[in-house]
Amino acid sequence: MQDKRSSNIRPIFITILLWLCSVALLFVIKHVIELFTGPIAETWIDLTLVLVAYLMFFLLAPVQNWIQRRSRKRARQHVRKRASDAGSRPSH
Repeated sequence: MQDKRSSNIRPIFITILLWLCSVALLFVIKHVIELFTGPIAETWIDLTLVLVAYLMFFLLAPVQNWIQRRSRKRARQHVRKRASDAGSRPSH
């Protein structure tokens, strides 16, 4: 029987990827707003973006858990499908 390796790298990678996407999205939003309204340093819009970044920091763990549950569910369904396909095939 093979030992199952623990996969700690994948959750860390997903967390980093989600964080980078969140930060990049905020910078894109800030840049688009600055294109239309001018510089927004020290305005209510800048404060709002900082508060959204703070909120995303706390939402990151629940989003990561949701993604992990979903990927585990897909893996179980894939295993079941492969097992049912193998069981329905005639053996030679």
